[in-house]
Amino acid sequence: MECKQSSIAKAAAPRKSRFPARDCLRKGCRCRFTPTSGSQRYCQDPDCLREVRRWHASRRQRVRRQRLEVRKAEAAASRERRIRRSRIAQVPRVSTESVLPAASTALSGASSRNTGNLGPICDRVGCYEPPRTAYRCSSRYCSQECHAAMRRVRDRERKLLWRSSFVGQMKCDAEAQKRRTAQRVATSLPRSTGLDADTATTPDGVQPYRSPAETPVVCGDRKEKVSNDVQDPEEAVASRPRPPPT
Repeated sequence: MECKQSSIAKAAAPRKSRFPARDCLRKGCRCRFTPTSGSQRYCQDPDCLREVRRWHASRRQRVRRQRLEVRKAEAAASRERRIRRSRIAQVPRVSTESVLPAASTALSGASSRNTGNLGPICDRVGCYEPPRTAYRCSSRYCSQECHAAMRRVRDRERKLLWRSSFVGQMKCDAEAQKRRTAQRVATSLPRSTGLDADTATTPDGVQPYRSPAETPVVCGDRKEKVSNDVQDPEEAVASRPRPPPT
């Protein structure tokens, strides 16, 4: 009997990741994804990655413009641009019609300079808000939400780096061995001794209370004569000798 073979190829099962699902770090992206590596911060959506690159470019430009030589160069370029525009405005126009097509207005916003907020921005990726004011030290985030998100990511990456070290691997192996030993004892002890689970997990548990047996209290062999302490007055008079006659 021949075995039937299916001509339709089965779809490959999705590869399971050893990392749990996490939220995208970029502000405004509420996508939840399964990372392929421990250091993955963002989802693989093209629009999200484009916004991440745009935020990093804007951050680099802001840091670059804080340098003194760059600011002088930008000021000189702006001065030359104003002079050139003023010279072009003074030249009389020969004809109002232009041979070349007019420049597209979409190129006017191609510069990475943001005219809305020229100061520092939040350290969270995708957030262009200025940091909140702080009196004791300089703030890096605009709100507590951004601060908590970045702290959660840095703490996760710090733990991952520690587990990858030699000391971290030794401690993780010791903890895993301890858990396996405790689980083996918990599953094998009730079957061999016939005890319940509570008694097996706690071998030094408190035993149930039992009332002690009733035993007579030994007071000793002392016997007291009641007649020596309490006497009948009639018997005492009868037993007393009579006085002699006078």
